[in-house]
Amino acid sequence: MDFSELGENIRDFFSQRQKALLLSSILALFFCAALLAIILIPQKKEVPSAKFKSEPLEADQELLLPQGVSIPQEYATSRETKEKWSKEEVREWLTPVDEEALKKLSAANDFLIQNITEAAP
Repeated sequence: MDFSELGENIRDFFSQRQKALLLSSILALFFCAALLAIILIPQKKEVPSAKFKSEPLEADQELLLPQGVSIPQEYATSRETKEKWSKEEVREWLTPVDEEALKKLSAANDFLIQNITEAAP
């Protein structure tokens, strides 16, 4: 089916049914008018202005503080730091450095630095 046959079929359809032609043309006109109205008539939106009135707070009762988290008596939230640790504290909290492990760490770091500097342009 080509366009000429399609045009003839449409012409035959509307020539036999004049009410359908009239109705479809009216609908097409209403559609075009609505489309033009949507496009051409600007929609004005009123932006509400924010106006706040704040009245001063007048307390009629004493303000109550909320109950906070209870902290046990033995819990220390802060402590005084000492200038120097005792030998017992040093033994308790620090691990003595092994010279051999320190040499291995130094060699590994040197190897990484050498690889990085060799790869640099």
